[in-house]
Amino acid sequence: MFGLSITLISGCATTGANLVSIGKQDLEAAPICCKTLATANAAKLPIGMTTVTIDKSAHAFDFGGNKAFFKLYELPPFTKTYSMVITSTPNGNLVDLALFLPKVTLYDEQFKPTRHFDEKTLRNRGNSVERTVFINPQNATEKYVDIYGSDLSSSIERAYSMVTVTPVFSGPYMVNVYGGQDGKSTIRSAPSGSFNLEVSLP
Repeated sequence: MFGLSITLISGCATTGANLVSIGKQDLEAAPICCKTLATANAAKLPIGMTTVTIDKSAHAFDFGGNKAFFKLYELPPFTKTYSMVITSTPNGNLVDLALFLPKVTLYDEQFKPTRHFDEKTLRNRGNSVERTVFINPQNATEKYVDIYGSDLSSSIERAYSMVTVTPVFSGPYMVNVYGGQDGKSTIRSAPSGSFNLEVSLP
């Protein structure tokens, strides 16, 4: 499901395992917001590019045995086909990353589910994952979209390649010697994180 290609990384003391652990503690402590999503607060779907943070400040809900933080949006009245692009990026360090894997469910006005997209069909975009959802004429009755976290028990390993640059001095001259390093990185499903939401209206 994931691909990992890293060519440059800055130092970071925070590991994916620590981020997941903190996120799990926050999620366990968070109260369930409501019995049904119909009574949850829905924000208007933002137009353009927006960065959305999913953490303990977000509401939590029990999605059929999967407690998760979520963001609920009210869709604009349908006029023409438009799209929503959700891109989630990892946090952590080179060998240990935490990644919020978004699930997406759309509902009609009575909060009856109309479509669902799980984490298994996310597209790889370098270190990130992405999903595009189109609202077409046949989806005109859809009223809400809910973006929430996936199962937290999953983790995978992926190979990475890192470019190294070593300055070597020869008399008054300096030459950069390029090398490489291969290794493995663990990507952990996290209950919190951030994603970019890009909505393109006609």
